Amino acid sequence: MRSRLRAHGVTTPWVVIVTWCLLSLTAGAVAKENTATDARRFPPSYITIEGHENVTPDQWTDPRVCGQCHTRQYEGWNGSMHSNAFKDPVFQALWALGEKTDPKLRNHCGACHTPIGVSTKTVEFHPDQGLHGRFTAPDVAAKGVSCDVCHTISGTNLQKTAVLEHGNASFVMSPGNTKRATLDDAKSPYHETEYSEHHAKSDFCGNCHNIFHPGNNFPIERTYDEWKYSIYAQKGVQCQDCHMVPVDVAKQVADKLQRPEELGDLGLEGFAGLGGPWRKVVHDHGFVGGNAVVTAALNTWDANNEETLGVQTNYQEAIRRLQSAASLKLEVGAKAGALHQLKVRVTNERAGHNLPTSLTEVREVWLEVVISDDQGRELMRSGTLDADNNLPKDTVIFNAHAVDENGQDTHVPWEIVRFVDVNTIPPKGYKYGKYYFNLPADAKSINVVARLHYRSFGQKLADLLLGKDAVKVPSVEMVKIEHSYPVSELSVADASGSGH
Repeated sequence: MRSRLRAHGVTTPWVVIVTWCLLSLTAGAVAKENTATDARRFPPSYITIEGHENVTPDQWTDPRVCGQCHTRQYEGWNGSMHSNAFKDPVFQALWALGEKTDPKLRNHCGACHTPIGVSTKTVEFHPDQGLHGRFTAPDVAAKGVSCDVCHTISGTNLQKTAVLEHGNASFVMSPGNTKRATLDDAKSPYHETEYSEHHAKSDFCGNCHNIFHPGNNFPIERTYDEWKYSIYAQKGVQCQDCHMVPVDVAKQVADKLQRPEELGDLGLEGFAGLGGPWRKVVHDHGFVGGNAVVTAALNTWDANNEETLGVQTNYQEAIRRLQSAASLKLEVGAKAGALHQLKVRVTNERAGHNLPTSLTEVREVWLEVVISDDQGRELMRSGTLDADNNLPKDTVIFNAHAVDENGQDTHVPWEIVRFVDVNTIPPKGYKYGKYYFNLPADAKSINVVARLHYRSFGQKLADLLLGKDAVKVPSVEMVKIEHSYPVSELSVADASGSGH
């Protein structure tokens, strides 16, 4: 199975979702985690129930009930990556492969994708359903990261984790009638309310958006840490400030490095709940990143199915976010004789974490470059998908290269022991793609076209997880730049372009 899983050229997401799930343990690591000295109730995750009580699914509220008073929030969440965290077929397939590697791995993936299912021990695996098997859970647990999952979290267990950091579902859940959020004057006729400073900080997100291997502790997904050591964190800009507002607002937050409430009138005002006071800022709950693209490709929107009503909105938001994240700049110059060099600088303009982030060993952010001359001759091409929807080996790609304990390439998180190369782009940072071409003696000008593309994972991984030809993995053109240069100016040529 190991050789089947090492599909060359595989990169992200249903992203956030696939991201959390891929991290399972080796059999030896599992044995270590489940010794008699392990005090955790749901190992290898760090989920804790307040008071260590036994809980049942009916202690959490169906999000459809929440939506009756919190309509705007429910519409954003519905069809989002969070709402599909458990049902996502890519996640389910990866989870199933982990389950078949060792059934004790179940809680590691499930803890962030169905916290209710794991904490109530109601997740069931059906090995004969689908290509690799399928998991089921009670209805409220199958709704993934739902309203009541987040709003009944009362604390974090980061000091109890093996690495003393947020991650691997390091949160405390307190199911019941008290709902926690960031408004200190909130009142509800349906439930009790409690102010939570934790919900306003990136630390809250870090409980799941930081993943370390539970056997060898290697940091596999570091979205939270990438933010923590960035200029965004230094300026006090939190994850919520970009992922809980519309794209146009998020762009201003990133460009000015200020929180939404510091930017003036941005059209974010409204009612946080039915009958509540008018608020200056009401947060969206789609938490859109780049991942909803694949969700939309694999889940057909159905006007009669309430669970897909947010898919189209989240899909379009994901496209716009990707297309605003980066910029390109070209530099062309002569090297020796007919040999010339093109440098393409890719800058992470607006992502508060690395580009790409999460499971960077399966994400694909790459450059496609074509150079031609005034007579229509193609002088160089790189990064164009082939007929099988795979990337050529010489493609300049921004991701991480993972290996197992034997130093062999792997795209399966539970096999990862280290990264031998990391080529992600930090917030406000840049990386180069470098290309060489020979200029014909009779050429009078050249034309350069460079595109930056994104897709959640490669075609080979999709074929493995979903079946051959089950889906053609879509990609998004994040940004494009095109420029023509007279041959006489190549030694000083320069051009730049930014996101849409």
